[in-house]
Amino acid sequence: MPGDIIQDTRTPPPPLLPLFRSENQLRLLGELFVYTGEARSISELAAVTGIPQATVSREVARLEEAGLLKSVQRGRLRLVEADDQLPYYPELRALLLKTIGPAALLGQELSGVPGIEAAFVYGSWAARYNGERGPAPRDIDVVVIGEPDLDELYAACRRAERELRLDVNPIVRPRAEWRRRTPGFLTDVRNGPLVAVVGGV
Repeated sequence: MPGDIIQDTRTPPPPLLPLFRSENQLRLLGELFVYTGEARSISELAAVTGIPQATVSREVARLEEAGLLKSVQRGRLRLVEADDQLPYYPELRALLLKTIGPAALLGQELSGVPGIEAAFVYGSWAARYNGERGPAPRDIDVVVIGEPDLDELYAACRRAERELRLDVNPIVRPRAEWRRRTPGFLTDVRNGPLVAVVGGV
């Protein structure tokens, strides 16, 4: 129902996309619309988003009633996915990709690049993802840890750019430099908001 989808004034709207009623709803839609065609259980959604399972179950019920999601029961397991037959499905997916989806999409692209030990989104997009208010990010900053094949890394970032229609700016640092605790740019990055897209060190 429209009242369940648009902003509920009793809860703070998500800074990345305040159209939706809550940060939880936005993250769930991001997961389901980015990973199209992949039905997920309530427990899987809770694990990947960090949202309590009872909350996931309530939000999924609201979104299914509103017609954005569909589900199927397989034994005792309820599997949920985005309804790709929605007349505005492409537009909604594009909107979510540009807001909540970049971490998921970058994770898909960068996980296949040899030599990457970890990768994190930092800067303004990570700040919005973590609830900090401010203007919508115009690009995505990524710190890549390890010794990746640079041609493959940049090709993966360009593919993500085409999908997201946002610039992706990677920087590469070896693991030892990332873990060093001396003052400087990397320390500032490490101490600021981060969103893991590959691994973790």
